[in-house]
Amino acid sequence: MGRTKAADSDAGLRALPEREINDDAYGVIGRQFGVFLRRADRFYADLRLGPDGLDLDRAGYLLLGRIVAAGPIRLSALADGMCLDLSTISRQVHTLEAAGLVGRTTESTDRRASLIAATDRGREIYDRNHAVQRAALRDLLSDWTDAERDEFARLLTRFNDTIAAQHVTAPSAARAAGTRQENAS
Repeated sequence: MGRTKAADSDAGLRALPEREINDDAYGVIGRQFGVFLRRADRFYADLRLGPDGLDLDRAGYLLLGRIVAAGPIRLSALADGMCLDLSTISRQVHTLEAAGLVGRTTESTDRRASLIAATDRGREIYDRNHAVQRAALRDLLSDWTDAERDEFARLLTRFNDTIAAQHVTAPSAARAAGTRQENAS
C-alpha cells in the first residue's frame, strides 16, 4: 500500500546484485546511465516550477539556460552547442519566442543573420526555475559529503565533456555536408 508503479519498477531494478547483471564496469555504467536518464526525466517532471502556470519542459529550460548564459547568439551556434540540428533548434526557439521568453535581433556584422537573446521575462523565468532545480538537487544530495558532491560534479562534467568531444561536431558536419550538396546543385 502506498507504493507507486515507479517504486515497483525501481525495486525490480535493485532485485539483482550489480555483479549478477553485469560483470564489468562498462556494463554497470551502461545500465546505470540508462536508469539515470529515466530517473532524471522523472526528477524534472516532478519539479513544480511556475506559480504563473508557465512550466518549461526540460528541453526548453536547457535551451533558455544556454541563451541566458551566452547572451545574444546565432541559431547555428545554439544548434552546435546543444548538439541538435538547426530545424529542431528553430522550432524550440520559436516556442520560447511565442512565450515571450526570447527575442530576435539582427546581427550588426551580418544583416542576414539574427541573434537570439533572453527577454527580461525569460531571464526571470529561468532564474526562478534554476532556483527550484538547485533546491531540489540540494535536498536530493543532502546526505552526501562535500567531497562526494565535488567528486560527482567533477566526474559528471568529465563524462559530459568526453561525450561532447566525440559527438558535438556531428550536427555541424551534417550541416556543412548539406550546404556543400546544395551549393553543388
